[in-house]
Amino acid sequence: MYHKILDEAIRELKRTEFKELYKDEIAQQDDFVTDCSIDTDLEILIPDSYVESITERLSLYSRLDNCETEEDLTAFHTEMTDRFGPIPAQVEDLFTTVRCRKMAVALGFEKMFLKNESLKCVFVSNPDSPYFTSDLFNKMIDFLQKGTNKARLKQAGKNFLLVVDDVKTMTALHDFLLKMKQFIFKPLPYAI
Repeated sequence: MYHKILDEAIRELKRTEFKELYKDEIAQQDDFVTDCSIDTDLEILIPDSYVESITERLSLYSRLDNCETEEDLTAFHTEMTDRFGPIPAQVEDLFTTVRCRKMAVALGFEKMFLKNESLKCVFVSNPDSPYFTSDLFNKMIDFLQKGTNKARLKQAGKNFLLVVDDVKTMTALHDFLLKMKQFIFKPLPYAI
């Protein structure tokens, strides 16, 4: 956890205070976001009625957060079902949250807020980021114009947001991100 914070701090210093010194490194970086946090008013947790031990729950949260691939998530889901029984809805939402965070990073979102049935996705916080001139961002704009009528761009201070109305569940959030990801990263048609 601390190494993530330290890496972010170093990266931010390179991009702000020492951008001339590290301009070549910054230009070569193609990862615009390294992690995404999700804040929600939904109940997303491992209930103590499902796993009684707080120590065990903390260990499960940590293991879930460290799942890197869909295969890891599937295996961990199977393990939890085997150990604790059928998975409650709140825990299913935890698995969906991990999937959403990974898609959000690929799409360039640093934070997402799912509250009051509305989704707000915060883009890279640095307004001078090369993200905003990237092909990825241009495809995001294309998606907003052609791929959906549920979302719109908004500016709040220095931050740019993608606002999506009528998102009530983690599953709906996942479905929207998946639709966006498939539109943006669709394979190129075969050319002769």
